[in-house]
Amino acid sequence: MKRLKGLGLASIALSCIAVGCVKSFAHYSSDHVAYDAQKEIAQLEEARNQAILRGDSAALDRMTSDDYTFITQRGELRNKREILTGFKSGTFKYGARKVSELMIRIYGDTAVVTGRAVQEGTENAKDYSGENRFTRVYVKRDGHWVSVALQVTLVEAQRTK
Repeated sequence: MKRLKGLGLASIALSCIAVGCVKSFAHYSSDHVAYDAQKEIAQLEEARNQAILRGDSAALDRMTSDDYTFITQRGELRNKREILTGFKSGTFKYGARKVSELMIRIYGDTAVVTGRAVQEGTENAKDYSGENRFTRVYVKRDGHWVSVALQVTLVEAQRTK
């Protein structure tokens, strides 16, 4: 009887350990997937930055959803067609642009990226140089991440008294 009780307790203990291992693996697995997605989004952000500097509208087209919305640092609302037209025509030009301080959060098939960009450039003959903070949203569609929205805020230069 004691032996059966001992075997029963051992079985319960082993079951608990096994369930714990499965939960740990599931946690590790989801963390690993999120980490891989974060790396992929970081690479995509760098590729997007390079495409902007080169004026590569074909690359921007691939990285951007058809229903994309962009709110500029001046509060202007733009869509994908307007952005691609600007780069194709050369009315959007950037000579320098550095992206930093990326924070990438993954929520299933959605990623939210916040960061900082310092740039020198013009859009439609307006100066778009300066420091910006931004929030970009990506969605994974057909196995590929595409940007669906961007909001940019100009960081005002600190004034000395």
